[in-house]
Amino acid sequence: MSHSKRIIIVPARFASTRFPGKPLVELNGKTAIRHTIDVARKVRGIDAIYVATDDVRIANDVESYGCAAIFTSASCRNGTERVAEAAGTLGLDGGDLVVNLQGDAPLTPPSFIEHVLEFLNGRPEADAVTPVLRCDRSNYLRIAADIRNNRVGATTSVFDARGRALYFSKALVPSGTSAETLAELPVYHHVGLYGYRVSCLKGFGELPIGPLEQAEKLEQLRFLENGLCMYVLQEHDDGTEFWELNNPEDVSHLERTLPKPTA
Repeated sequence: MSHSKRIIIVPARFASTRFPGKPLVELNGKTAIRHTIDVARKVRGIDAIYVATDDVRIANDVESYGCAAIFTSASCRNGTERVAEAAGTLGLDGGDLVVNLQGDAPLTPPSFIEHVLEFLNGRPEADAVTPVLRCDRSNYLRIAADIRNNRVGATTSVFDARGRALYFSKALVPSGTSAETLAELPVYHHVGLYGYRVSCLKGFGELPIGPLEQAEKLEQLRFLENGLCMYVLQEHDDGTEFWELNNPEDVSHLERTLPKPTA
């Protein structure tokens, strides 16, 4: 029996509507995409790491950092479509495992990626899996502040008793929560990281975009609206705070957490 490949693909585009040039924003003297590559390089048991992009500036930056770039179409509407196209270019088999590590998530713990791959390896019925973190008070209030100030920020998730995703939203779900009720009614912060079997990526770009994906602008809802099984993996805070580079306001917050340049 042949070994299933384990590949990390980092989708990165320059033309973000909310934050143009985001992958090349410098955080403590290093571009965000390079910080994300550093995360990928710490993951054990990976066969290869690629950055999938449609922009030569991003490709030049990552290749000069010693990471391979794959050019993908400018028509890719989201990271999953970009990862699916890259997986096709690489000629991966249906049973190979691919991690979508988003280029704007340099605070992703490498252990989360390892857990996603372990989960897929042990659960053949799972098409895809994505991690979540239970919100503490400060995290909840930061998400609420982004919503209050009309900034597109973090995503929250709800799931069933078997860990299958029910919904993802840019709103705080479930409704009726507050910073004071988190012990009784938890809110889960979605970590922008996905593990897929290549078989479920094939044809992803041809699946119909449903009204929920259109409303939320969340690509993972395409899996749910088309009847595919996405599992949610509850992770635990390991002492390092998770936050994504969603808006220019996030730069200073990430710089406080990311490694500082050495002299």
